[in-house]
Amino acid sequence: MEFNQQYTQKQTQKQTYVPNLVQGMEILQLNRMDLATYLNRILLGNPFIEMNINEPLTISAKDVSNNDVSAIIEQTSVYQISLYEFLQEQIYLLYKDTTLRQLIFWWMSQLDERGYVTKSLSEAEMETGASQVALLDALTLLQQLDPPGIAARTLQECLMIQTDRSDFAPNIAYLVLEEHYDDLIHKRWKKISSHYDVSLEDVKGVYEYIQGLTTAPAEAFESRSKKIPYIVPELMVELIDSNLIVKETKYKTPLLTLNTTYFNDMKAVDDKEVSAYVTAKKQEFEQLQASLIKRKKTILKVGTAIIMHQQAFFINEESPLKPLQLKDLAAIYQLSESTISRAVRDTFVQTPKGIFELRSFLSRRMQDTDQSRDDVLKIIENLIAEEDKASPLSDQKLVALLEEQRIPVSRRAIAKYRQQLQIPSSTKRKIR
Repeated sequence: MEFNQQYTQKQTQKQTYVPNLVQGMEILQLNRMDLATYLNRILLGNPFIEMNINEPLTISAKDVSNNDVSAIIEQTSVYQISLYEFLQEQIYLLYKDTTLRQLIFWWMSQLDERGYVTKSLSEAEMETGASQVALLDALTLLQQLDPPGIAARTLQECLMIQTDRSDFAPNIAYLVLEEHYDDLIHKRWKKISSHYDVSLEDVKGVYEYIQGLTTAPAEAFESRSKKIPYIVPELMVELIDSNLIVKETKYKTPLLTLNTTYFNDMKAVDDKEVSAYVTAKKQEFEQLQASLIKRKKTILKVGTAIIMHQQAFFINEESPLKPLQLKDLAAIYQLSESTISRAVRDTFVQTPKGIFELRSFLSRRMQDTDQSRDDVLKIIENLIAEEDKASPLSDQKLVALLEEQRIPVSRRAIAKYRQQLQIPSSTKRKIR
């Protein structure tokens, strides 16, 4: 038998998972306080990394008034752990520092205020570059944490997770939720009873059991923004000769340094395990430093773009916010909307008008017009302020006046905007 060996060349396209991509997204979503906690944990496990001690994240007593100090002490004394911190502690405790753990953190960053994940597996695959198998493994591990039901994708899955982890669930509860969910919520007891050969009372028992489960696992945790004892602005806006200057504050993203003396001493040790350890820790430093630099540049870039777009708001006290949405910034700077969303969330900027969260400068564009929602609110407020108090403008009249300015708004929307402005109806505004 003749054996022929031939070589062929084949080009394939494959998506590769990059661990520091997930780390970068995780770091970008952290506010400045959480970032300090995160870095301190990393530093404890890497003896070669040092943080710039010239940028301590502290607030001295002279920086705040006595009332501020009292408020801080009061808020700190009643401080309750946030959902993010609660999950983070469990992840650090239960899972080793692997690419799988980084994917768990990525899934955690996708939770909404109810505790449900907001991305599908296919979307997660596109954003992280990880395989669907790895992503599903990471999601399953996150779902095993407390509170029960966390990281579910649907209400059905949320109830199933809670039932699976409960020692008091009826025997058929999980199966019924998995196979006859629609029948259960529509109270088709007989169909379920016949399928599992159980009594109607058993089926009703399952229904009564799920009534006691939560539909929002995160409801016990308030948003992290309400849990911060004080706000740390990372950006500052100064108005000099009618020109806006955007710069970082002393609480900007910290950068790291490598203790080269200790690193070189350890590198010189003739031991394979030590050599592997030193190499891994240096790689960890390089990936972390790259993520911090990216965070620093992204926040400054996005923050500057937002402030400059809204410069009229800072220069003129009467000027409302201009229309600006995530997709607008994404198109300009070739960044994903999710990246910009992470950059503006829990990132604060100190301005001549006070301290604001960056995302508060995003304003929705009204449908079929270039006016922002804030513009419309201001116009309505001005129209009502100038009305004849003996014959105030009705909501329908306001609709007509706005249409004259080519701003299409429904009467229901006008009523809603009035409520937001705390302006009563025309009948209550009328002066007799």
